[in-house]
Amino acid sequence: MTLQQLAAACLADPSRNAAYRIERLATVDVRSGQLCCKSLGALPRIDRASLLAALGVALAFPDYYGQNWDAAWDCLTELDWPAGQLLVVHLPLDAAGTLVEEDLVVFIELLQDACQHWGERGRALCLLIEGPSAGLDCLAQLPQLGQH
Repeated sequence: MTLQQLAAACLADPSRNAAYRIERLATVDVRSGQLCCKSLGALPRIDRASLLAALGVALAFPDYYGQNWDAAWDCLTELDWPAGQLLVVHLPLDAAGTLVEEDLVVFIELLQDACQHWGERGRALCLLIEGPSAGLDCLAQLPQLGQH
């Protein structure tokens, strides 16, 4: 499944909202009118602090955002994006970067819960993790999107 096919699937059936993996996200993939893509950017360290900070910036959380898991949940459930679009939270992973897998697991769970929350409200939201998944159990169980 490509990103455009995922967008169409989630828009038709928001119960498909979830976290997905992709080896490499091409610029052309995010230029669809059905997508609202917000990237956390390349983080040299994947840990609780960097994930929460990047999420707040990417999704323009309010100034009072406390950069903790509970505050992130509160802000995720108050999001607004154009109707008829899949909001993609894009997390690129750098194979050379430092990664705290326990923090990534919590982040994925948080976004999975937000995906479900919005799906129950008829809105399309997905987490898209780009990059290598070798050796990361938390990514091995996520469905992978194919390339064109």
